[in-house]
Amino acid sequence: MGKWFRLHLVAGVAAVMLISVVSPVTADDFAGRSAYRMGNYDLARTEFGAEATSVSRFFLALMDLRGEGGRRDLPRGMELLRQSADEKYFAAEYLLGTRYLYGVEMPADRPKAKKLLAAAAAQRDYRAVALMDILGRGSRGEKQDMKRVVAAVRKAASRGNAAARNTLGFMYLIGDGVPKAPAQEIRWYRAAAAAGDSRASFMLSLMYFHGDGVPRNQAEAARLMRIAAERGGARSEFFLGTFYYHGTGIPQDKAQAAFWIGKAAEKGYEEAEYAYGMMLLAGDGVTVDKTRAVDWLVKAAKQGNTGAQAVLRELVALRTKAAGAPAIDLSMPRKEGELYDTGVGGTYLQGKGVVLDQGDYSLKFSLPDLTDAYAPPPAPGAPSDLKTRLQGGKFEIIFRTGK
Repeated sequence: MGKWFRLHLVAGVAAVMLISVVSPVTADDFAGRSAYRMGNYDLARTEFGAEATSVSRFFLALMDLRGEGGRRDLPRGMELLRQSADEKYFAAEYLLGTRYLYGVEMPADRPKAKKLLAAAAAQRDYRAVALMDILGRGSRGEKQDMKRVVAAVRKAASRGNAAARNTLGFMYLIGDGVPKAPAQEIRWYRAAAAAGDSRASFMLSLMYFHGDGVPRNQAEAARLMRIAAERGGARSEFFLGTFYYHGTGIPQDKAQAAFWIGKAAEKGYEEAEYAYGMMLLAGDGVTVDKTRAVDWLVKAAKQGNTGAQAVLRELVALRTKAAGAPAIDLSMPRKEGELYDTGVGGTYLQGKGVVLDQGDYSLKFSLPDLTDAYAPPPAPGAPSDLKTRLQGGKFEIIFRTGK
């Protein structure tokens, strides 16, 4: 029989990372976009630079290519633009497609251009829709074609086309063929939302939530986010879930929060995967299901979610050399089935903790009360610091020695 012994460690930073799941609504690119809208390019660069998303890369590329907020940097701008397009951001696909089409500071490549424009059009960027139609009727060169694109978008928007209205709003944001004009941007987002456009509804919702360019109105933010979510966007489904979770503009409803966050998780939205995993673990708005909870946490970690990754890394890394624990590869799994599994055991849950069974030893992370951890402070002056409220959680590392 093997001999077992345990090492207990107070949970610190990793506990905070594990529990930061259903946070107040923020969008990964919203602060940068807001600064860009105001013409504060230095701040926009800082905000976008703090993110690593397809949207942030597009705006950084745009500023580099135009020299907004600094000197023009064509090589860096093109690299960021390609990265954003590779990540399927519609605006990057459109801009890169036009550069390949007309050979703007790069060799022309019509097949690549058409592929990128078709991808942007499939995401309802009406500029791409209009340009492909123009090309089918015969190009007149970049300058004339771009004028025709603007005219086509305006015409479709005036006739009630929701995608064209949203596209025209975006054009007023970045100054593409029209002057930058926040008032016109908002006008066309409103018109697009009224016509049922999910992207415009989502953006307007965040603007009302933050009071950015419009009066702060939580009820209107919730109404618009629901419109966006009901049209199937994973990000809007997740944010609607956070509205229900916190009672933002609508009555608090944890079951509805779990429903919408779960829908977003099913579509592969990593923040939702992480949040839904934690809700399943705690039974917060949904029946406790620890097996599924671990599955969602692992999915989020494999997608690069820093919270989930940090928890798994801490669990594996917190071992004692004095106990002679074998070293483990701390890199995140790259293939299906490589989930910190030595082949002897696996990942599972026990009680209120996560256990990684490594065969020779197991690592368990437990918390005092998951529900209390991410509930709002009970009263004014009560500790709002998650680290303070989570004291009492432990890491438990169990080593087996001998045979």
